[in-house]
Amino acid sequence: MSSKITNISELFHRFHHCETLLRQGKIAPCLISFREVIEKMPAIPKTEKEKKELLENFESFLKNLSSHKKFQEIFGAVPMGDADIETNLEFVKSLIVAQEEEIRERIQKEEEALEAQRLELDQEKQRLLEALKEKIRRAIALIDADDLPAAMEIINESDDIREGVALHYNDAGMQARAGKAYDEAIKYYSRAISVSSEDENLYYNMGRAYYEAGDLDHAENCLANAMKLNPDFQAGEVFYQHLIKRRAAGNQPTQQAAVEKKSQGFLKKILKR
Repeated sequence: MSSKITNISELFHRFHHCETLLRQGKIAPCLISFREVIEKMPAIPKTEKEKKELLENFESFLKNLSSHKKFQEIFGAVPMGDADIETNLEFVKSLIVAQEEEIRERIQKEEEALEAQRLELDQEKQRLLEALKEKIRRAIALIDADDLPAAMEIINESDDIREGVALHYNDAGMQARAGKAYDEAIKYYSRAISVSSEDENLYYNMGRAYYEAGDLDHAENCLANAMKLNPDFQAGEVFYQHLIKRRAAGNQPTQQAAVEKKSQGFLKKILKR
């Protein structure tokens, strides 16, 4: 339901909405809304300047309306401009009143057509989504069967497929790492990287798995790759510098508890994520 018109600001707002509907070619709702504007206008307090501005806008609007193809389908050729603007407004109002039932039927048909179009678009989106999911599943199955070349033929079809496959293995890696199955986690991260080698987050996650498994060499290599891909990667930089300091100090994995105690704070937080 449209808002009521009680002041000049609301009158201008409703009129501009009519102009928008006209530009969109939605003639039926435009006419119903414009009739209300015409009917409410006399009772709305307005300055002479506001009245002049409104009538000038109406004049331009009526010319555009009368020349519109869809308006002519309803009323035929109705020239505007021969009479004064207020006479033209009354004339248009009478046309709308006389054809109101047909106009409302047009509105209903337009709404039904739009709804059918929306349903069709939704169905098409769902079909495309299911097709995308199926391709992601096929690519994952091929990778799990150690047939990466065949999987890449599917993955290279779109970035959405690539992202879906990488996300699958990244999630699997996170779950494995949370369960302290570090070798399994590293395998999943490696698969994710094999299809999305430009994602610094994947190298970062695999580096965390290596670190928690006590393999500082591979952890540092992973973080080095992450930082090459994105030198502004803040969390990666903090972790990478920590690894470099550990290596420089000659710490071994057996000394991990002592080093981690000194590295509490931000590092501890990011490793828990």
